Amino acid sequence: MAFLELENKVAIVTGTNREIGAAMVEALAGAGAFILAAHYGEAKRVESLIKKVRATGGQIESFETDLTNVNANYELVSRAVKLWGQLDILAANAGITINAPFLETNETMWDNLLALNLKGSYFGAQAAARQMIAQGKGGRIIFSTSVTGVQAVQNFSAYGITKAGLIHMAKTLGIELGNYGITVNALGIGATLNERNLQDNPDYEAHWEGVIPTGRVGQPIDLAKALLFLVSEGAQMVNGHTLMIDGGWSATSKLP
Repeated sequence: MAFLELENKVAIVTGTNREIGAAMVEALAGAGAFILAAHYGEAKRVESLIKKVRATGGQIESFETDLTNVNANYELVSRAVKLWGQLDILAANAGITINAPFLETNETMWDNLLALNLKGSYFGAQAAARQMIAQGKGGRIIFSTSVTGVQAVQNFSAYGITKAGLIHMAKTLGIELGNYGITVNALGIGATLNERNLQDNPDYEAHWEGVIPTGRVGQPIDLAKALLFLVSEGAQMVNGHTLMIDGGWSATSKLP
């Protein structure tokens, strides 16, 4: 569909060393966008992703950085502009997950979660928005949040707080940036089949599919397709919104 085409748009995607970020990169590149793939460590994973995208004719470069550092977010944006002369899309997907009971959550866990999930996303959006405003052509900013930011889930108190913060961040920044033609939204990620979840629970898929109304867990491509819509021309009037990609789970919140 024409409104999903992103020919010559420049996009930054963070957290590309894992499956969801990689799927986002492939979807955006497939729609014609130039991609700067940000990651922290796991360079071989990103090298493999770059080869895959370039094999299909996609334009992609990588940038390894620690986004808990404010200046690193500005350097990331600067790199995209140096490569392609502009920035149109930021998919702030980088984040960490900590599963721990409230009474066992320590200061280091808390600080690490806030440093990347909230601080990194906030200043990444600020750096991107300043560049987009200077260009005068609008833009798209998307955060990766979670069902744990909408529904309370045991042992995810600190993590859920950061994800709830991203939902509110999308609302607030959507209000502040909308006048510049910049929309800010979030993807509410539900149970998704990826390496980390399978390591935590080898029966992850079987456990979750029984409590999700659509009868299956999400795949990284489901998130990537939703991202593609939110950054497209078809989503011009979607702003300050969190699009839940959870098969309807948050409507019932049944646990396996």
